[in-house]
Amino acid sequence: MSSRKETLQDYEQRALRVVRYLYENPYEMNNLEKLAGISGYSLYHFHRIMRAYLGESLGAFIQRIRLDNAAYMLRTGDKPVQEIAWDCGYEMSSSFIRAFRKRFGVSPDVFRSERKFARLSDCCIKNQTPMNAKELRFKIRDEKPRKVIYVHGIGKYSEVAGPCWEKVCGFAQSRKLFGFSNEFIGVSYDDPNVTEPDRCRYEACVTVSKEVKPEGEVGFKTLAGGKYLVVKYQGPYEEFNRVYDYVYGKYIPENNLELRDEPCFENYLNSPDKVKPEKLLTEIFIPIQ
Repeated sequence: MSSRKETLQDYEQRALRVVRYLYENPYEMNNLEKLAGISGYSLYHFHRIMRAYLGESLGAFIQRIRLDNAAYMLRTGDKPVQEIAWDCGYEMSSSFIRAFRKRFGVSPDVFRSERKFARLSDCCIKNQTPMNAKELRFKIRDEKPRKVIYVHGIGKYSEVAGPCWEKVCGFAQSRKLFGFSNEFIGVSYDDPNVTEPDRCRYEACVTVSKEVKPEGEVGFKTLAGGKYLVVKYQGPYEEFNRVYDYVYGKYIPENNLELRDEPCFENYLNSPDKVKPEKLLTEIFIPIQ
């Protein structure tokens, strides 16, 4: 039984190494031999193992995160489509436009114009009440890098976050990693208005004071330091979409802030087990130049 558990943990850790590499290098032209080498699996079995872990083929996973990143760039910036295509690993803009249209149903130019219209008209999501600036507090802070253990999940944020937190906190407790200074951080890689909700990528992270050896589903990494726009919000997690739409749609462009190529993360300041949803406090960290 113990041997079987160790085998499963090794399987998960190997697949997680590949996912972490792809998150950190989404636009690199990867070949299968290189990725298989990162996992330590034979090339003959690598594709099937990653499909089982991801729930889709590795090629589809890579193309999806590239195109979703492109949609994010179109939504939040004014970089020419040709440059975005290059940034996302497409040598020819025509290939990028075809792939983008197939995924989102419209060309990159139309997608950009529709998103700009939505921001200017303050219409973010149908039937959603726009965020009031008075509900938020804004600060710009320089942050040090954070060492974290984490568990990665793919699915609807409301469904995948809970199991991820149970696993990472259970690991931290079993290894006596809890203390007075731990922070509980969520990394939401995808916008559910762009990425299919059941394909959104999430990581539940707990800060630690030292390096921790990865084990099974639990990984170790360092969250980037640097300058961040820190948005403090009080209210239920289900309202995060309204917060992000206001910050990206109004606050960032109106204050001429330039985004940095790092993921946002959320620092949960209190626990939903101890306070009502309307009393939950969260700091959202958005990387800026």
